[in-house]
Amino acid sequence: MSPITSLLLVLVAVAASSAAGVAGLGGANKLNHIHLYMHETFFGPNATEGAMLPSPFGANATFGSVGVFDNELRTGRSRDSPLVARYQGIIVATGVAEGPAMEGRMSVASILFVAGEYNGSALSLEGPMIGFQGTAERSIVGGSGKFRMARGYYLLKLLGLTSPDSAVSEIDFYVLPCDPSYL
Repeated sequence: MSPITSLLLVLVAVAASSAAGVAGLGGANKLNHIHLYMHETFFGPNATEGAMLPSPFGANATFGSVGVFDNELRTGRSRDSPLVARYQGIIVATGVAEGPAMEGRMSVASILFVAGEYNGSALSLEGPMIGFQGTAERSIVGGSGKFRMARGYYLLKLLGLTSPDSAVSEIDFYVLPCDPSYL
């Protein structure tokens, strides 16, 4: 066999094995899309979020204020739709500059699945919230159960107020689960 033919055979073998490796990872690391609706209640005895610590810099400042939330994630826009998960975490005002683009907030949260396909699993989230207009995007930095060592992102969009005390948002999670060979 000529050296050129041998080289071509080696290149074909390498390309075939690389394609098989990529195809194999595609099955294990399939991007999961989870579409849910977040229901928030701002006031009253059933409030699911609230300010816990005001800013130490005065009544008109937000920098340093801390809030907590424990919102419901449901399958539909209606509060009567099935509860699938809880969106629990903290949010801290971290921007010292004034103006909507600079009044940043950092949030750290967990999505705790309480029903359905992912029951008992969780996603770990973190990232800045800059303003509350349009769609917010943040990172998925880990998880547990079916989401152990997951990564990805999620998109959160306020759909509107459902009453003066509550709102509903659309939330889309795009999750890459851990490659099973890492476990």
